[in-house]
Amino acid sequence: MINNNAIQKIFGKSLDNISLKDLEDFFLQEQEETDILEFKSGKVEIIDIYKEITAFLNTEGGILIIGAPREEKILVGKNHKSICKGALTFSSFRNKDWIMQKIASNISPIPTNLKIKEFFCEKGAVFIIEVSQSSTPPHQCSSDGRYYIRMEREAKPAPHGLVQSLFEKRRKPELSADFKIQKISDDIDEITVSIKNNSVIPADKISFIVEVYNINRIENSNSFVLQKDTLGDKFVCSISSDKVLVRVISIPITFTVLHKNQEYLVSANFWCKDADYDFRYISYSPKKQEFISEGTLETGELLTDTLNRIHSK
Repeated sequence: MINNNAIQKIFGKSLDNISLKDLEDFFLQEQEETDILEFKSGKVEIIDIYKEITAFLNTEGGILIIGAPREEKILVGKNHKSICKGALTFSSFRNKDWIMQKIASNISPIPTNLKIKEFFCEKGAVFIIEVSQSSTPPHQCSSDGRYYIRMEREAKPAPHGLVQSLFEKRRKPELSADFKIQKISDDIDEITVSIKNNSVIPADKISFIVEVYNINRIENSNSFVLQKDTLGDKFVCSISSDKVLVRVISIPITFTVLHKNQEYLVSANFWCKDADYDFRYISYSPKKQEFISEGTLETGELLTDTLNRIHSK
C-alpha cells in the first residue's frame, strides 16, 4: 500500500496544507518521476490520466501532479534521464469535482479512495491527485479496455497472468465468530455468539447458523429447533441479516442453555455475499468454566473428533 507519509516526505506537510508556492518551490530543483510519483503538464488530456490512476490503483498507489513543468531529457554520462524543472504549466480542467466525475465514469471498478487538491490562479489550475492502493483490484481503463500497472516508473499494460492474480487478490470481507459464556446457575449458562467482520470491506447479506451439542435444552429462545444428527442431537438456529456489517459492529445472538454439567459444543457457520463459507466452534466445560478446545475450517481439532471425545465420556 502507498506509504501514508509519501506526501509528507516529499513536501514536508500533508496534502491539505500544501500551497501553490510549495509546488513552485518543489520544481525549482530537478525532479524525476518514481514508482509512486508521476508528472503531467497542464496540457495533458483528461483521457491520458486514466491509465496513470489505474496503474497506481493496481500497484502500490501514488501521487499524480497535473501542471508540472514540461519534461526535458538531460544527458548523464552515456544515458539520458527525464526531469521536470522550472515553471508550472497550468491546466484548463474545470475543478476537482469534474476530474473525479470523469475518473468515476472511465475507470472500473470506480475508485473510492482518491484525494485531489486543486489550485487556481489567472493562468489556470494545478492539481495533485493522491491515489491509494486499491482494495478491489484490478481496475480497468474503460477508454481502451486495458488493465495497467506501475512498472519502471511508467504505466504499462498488465500481462494476462498478472491481471488474473489481481482478480484473485481482490479483498473480501473477513467474517469471524466470537463466543462468550457466563454462568447463570449450576446448570444454566448464558451464551453469546457474535459474528464480526475483521476487514475494512463491508459485508452484506450475512447468514449464519448456530448449533449446540450435548445440552438438555435451550431455555429462552424459540429460534432454536432440536434436530437429530449422526454426531448427536443438536439445537439449531438459522439467521439471515440485511445489516451491512463493518469492523466496528457485530451481529450477536444471546441465549441460555440448560446443560448436563458436562462438556458441550457450540459452533457458528457463517457466510455473506462476497465471502465464502467458514465456521468456528468451541467446546466448553461448565464445571471448570473454561474453553476446552476450538477449531475452524483450517485450524484446531476436527469438530467430529471433539464430539466423539465428548460423547465417549
